Amino acid sequence: MKKYILSILSIIFFTGICFASEYNTRVPLPGNTVANTKLQYDTLMPVYMAVATKIKSCDRMSVVNTKVTKEPYDLKYQYGQTVAGKWEEIWSVKACQQQFEVPIKFILDSTGASYMISPENIKAKY
Repeated sequence: MKKYILSILSIIFFTGICFASEYNTRVPLPGNTVANTKLQYDTLMPVYMAVATKIKSCDRMSVVNTKVTKEPYDLKYQYGQTVAGKWEEIWSVKACQQQFEVPIKFILDSTGASYMISPENIKAKY
């Protein structure tokens, strides 16, 4: 039931953000993210959706900085390529006149890369 509600809320936020927002974010993102370009693209909209839960009526968002807060660990390699590992980052998002720090946990495994964003951990930076 909880996943169902979260899915519906995600769709609502996604629709609102996509059709009523202005994004000034270019990939590769500024800062020192270790996420590749595809993962950056894939993570952008969920980051914006999470920030939208913290600030109402803001239609302009952009990622202004990224920083690694926990270096990659549990790394596994195959044929010279990293095939598994975990790391954590904070992406700074400017939303209207406020800035938010969004912690993200990245996981790379045999099925690809995924990420976890907990809206309750997002902090406004004044």
